[in-house]
Amino acid sequence: YFDDELSEEEIDFICGTYYIYDNAGNVGKISWWPRPQAWATSGLNVGFWSTRCEQWFQKRLDNIRDGVSR
Repeated sequence: YFDDELSEEEIDFICGTYYIYDNAGNVGKISWWPRPQAWATSGLNVGFWSTRCEQWFQKRLDNIRDGVSR
């Protein structure tokens, strides 16, 4: 059997998805990297990995390493 789509679990794993619970019991779904829909509408999805994409990636990675992003 062959499929050409990632499952939600695979997307969650690749994007580093985790859940945050607030004091009211609400759940937020957060990821280290943009999920496919967010990437598709970000303006960076131009059909190839551009210099602008690389700059965004390096900035995001720096922010994660420095503890700025969560």
